[in-house]
Amino acid sequence: MKEIIKKYIKAIIIISVLLLICDFLSALPPYIIKKVVDIDFGRDDIINTILFFICIYTSIHLARVIFKYIRDVFINTTICKILKDIREKLFNKILNFKMITFNKYNSSELYTRLTSDVDNLFDLFFGFLYNIVSNILYIVFMIIMMFVANINLAVIGAITICIISLIVYKFTKILGNLDNEILKKRDRENKEFSEIYNKNKLTYLFKLQNKNINKMNDLFYSELKIRKKYIFIHHFPYWIIAMIQAIGIYAIIYYALNIDVTISLGSIYLVLYYTKECKSPLE
Repeated sequence: MKEIIKKYIKAIIIISVLLLICDFLSALPPYIIKKVVDIDFGRDDIINTILFFICIYTSIHLARVIFKYIRDVFINTTICKILKDIREKLFNKILNFKMITFNKYNSSELYTRLTSDVDNLFDLFFGFLYNIVSNILYIVFMIIMMFVANINLAVIGAITICIISLIVYKFTKILGNLDNEILKKRDRENKEFSEIYNKNKLTYLFKLQNKNINKMNDLFYSELKIRKKYIFIHHFPYWIIAMIQAIGIYAIIYYALNIDVTISLGSIYLVLYYTKECKSPLE
């Protein structure tokens, strides 16, 4: 694995840069709207100023679309190349096994390692790690933008985001453990199914159909119970997050309207937007 990482170290650095650029561009448009809201509409060059910000806003969205396309294509291509190399190394290693080693593992286990386990690596890198890194960067940029707008409001917004992040982290950890249990169940099902299929003649010879059906049904039902638990826990924290977010938004509005009335409307909009938007990458 270290050899593969060294081989694609340049690609990993490029991916990191693309993630930084895309997340920064994603967090930037609300700040441009904030600048527009804070414009003095009584100034003489108001039309030119608004046109300037429209051009900036449009350019940012266009750049975000272009960089996002480049990022997704490059990441998918790189991961596919990495998985191909992993499959090749695994297959070459299996071919070089001694005969005594083959006695320790059945064909279904080896097949699972070459197919399902490698596919799980793709889900890990692209579905899990990629989303976590991207979302963390996006949240960091949002918090930075809030502090640029107004420090006091940013403190309230940052506290709200941190509390939500802790809740999401706790439940994500629980979901991760359940996900591992599901993968183990699926692995067991694949092994049992492969064994039953490879020994189908013995099944008919000794009339083991009902026994094998009951065995597989027990495995399916066991997986189903874990999946139900996963679904319940996955959706459970949403109402908690919504409540905390509502309290944070109320605190921001109360502070801006009652404690520090000098805060600009654009700054209020920006902090409120990011406090509300933080829910999306954390879900």
